[in-house]
Amino acid sequence: MTAALKGRLQGNTITLEGTVPPLEGKRVHVLVASIEEEVALSAKEQAELWREWVLRGPQGADLR
Repeated sequence: MTAALKGRLQGNTITLEGTVPPLEGKRVHVLVASIEEEVALSAKEQAELWREWVLRGPQGADLR
């Protein structure tokens, strides 16, 4: 069974945009490649990301 899915990588976690076939407990082959795309964020999303960036401070130090 083969399925091609897209998702987002954060650290060592990949959040997929779709469901995967029932492969629980099976070995799988994963290929990770960058997709060049423009990401359009809403004003609310931009504000939230900016707020989080400001709170973390220099080099990711949490200033809360």
